[in-house]
Amino acid sequence: MLKIKVEATSANVCVGFDVLGIALNLYNEFTFKKSSEFKFVGFEEEFSSCETNLVYEAYKYVFDLAKEVIVPVEIGFIGDIPVSRGLGSSSSLIVAGIFAANYYLKNKYSKRELFDIATAIEGHPDNVAPAIYGGLVASYQKDGKYYPNIYPIHKDLKFSVVIPNVKVSTHDARGVLPKELPYKDIVWNLSRIVNLPKAFMEGNIELLKDLFSDKLHEPYRSKLIPAYSDIKSIINKYNAAFAISGSGSTMLIVSKDLSFMDELKQIDYPVLTLEVGSGVKVEELYEG
Repeated sequence: MLKIKVEATSANVCVGFDVLGIALNLYNEFTFKKSSEFKFVGFEEEFSSCETNLVYEAYKYVFDLAKEVIVPVEIGFIGDIPVSRGLGSSSSLIVAGIFAANYYLKNKYSKRELFDIATAIEGHPDNVAPAIYGGLVASYQKDGKYYPNIYPIHKDLKFSVVIPNVKVSTHDARGVLPKELPYKDIVWNLSRIVNLPKAFMEGNIELLKDLFSDKLHEPYRSKLIPAYSDIKSIINKYNAAFAISGSGSTMLIVSKDLSFMDELKQIDYPVLTLEVGSGVKVEELYEG
C-alpha cells in the first residue's frame, strides 16, 4: 500500500503569471492499494469512476506512456485543499496519480521526467512544479519543454490565505483575460518578477509589497472574487504583500507578522496561516 501527500500550491505569486508558484503545507492525502479492479474511496460520487477521476487519468497516462499494462488499484482520498479556490487542488490529483503509477512501474521515471509528464497533462507548470519540488519555483519553456528553478524563501516570512466560500473555475478565470496587452503592462510585470526571488530570499517584506502589483491578470480576475477590494484595502494598511492565489477565489498574504489578523477576521471568510511546503511525499506502507 502506498501513501502520497501532495501540498497546496499558490500559482502566479502575483506577477509570475503561469510560470511561478509556491508550495504551502496544506495537504491532499492519497492511498493506493492493488486491487482486482479500480475503486475510489473518499471521493465525491461524481468523481468516483474511471471516466471522471483525475487521479486515475494521470495514473493511466503514465502507464500508457510506458506502454505497460495498467495495475488496478483502490484509490483512497482525504482532501484538505479546497476545490476550485486557486490552491492547486487539481494539480495535487495529477501529481498523486503520476507518482503512484511510477511506483508501480518500479520507478521507471525520474522526478524530472515526472515533472515533464505533469506539465504535459496540466498544460502549464505553475502549480505542478511547487507541488513536486516544494518551495518557490519559477519555470521557463524551451523547445516545448519546461525547466524549473527552485528558490529559497526566508524563514521569517509568513503565508496566510483567505478562502472565500466561492468557487472560481480556471476556465472562467482565463475567460475574463484580454486577448492583447500593452507593452507598458508587460514591462511593468517583468520589472517586478525579476526582483521577486531576491525579495523572497532576503525576506524583504517592503520590497515584496512593492513587487506584488500585477497588470496581466489580477485587474480582470479580481472582479470574480467577493470582497477582494475590501480585503486588499485592509492588507494595504499593514506591512504585508497581497495577491490572488492562482485563479482565485483564495487570496494570498505574505508578511512577517500577523498584525492584520484581527481586522481581517471581521470579514467572514476562513483565514489559514501556513508554512512553505517541501514537495510531494511518497511513502510505502507495505507491499501491494
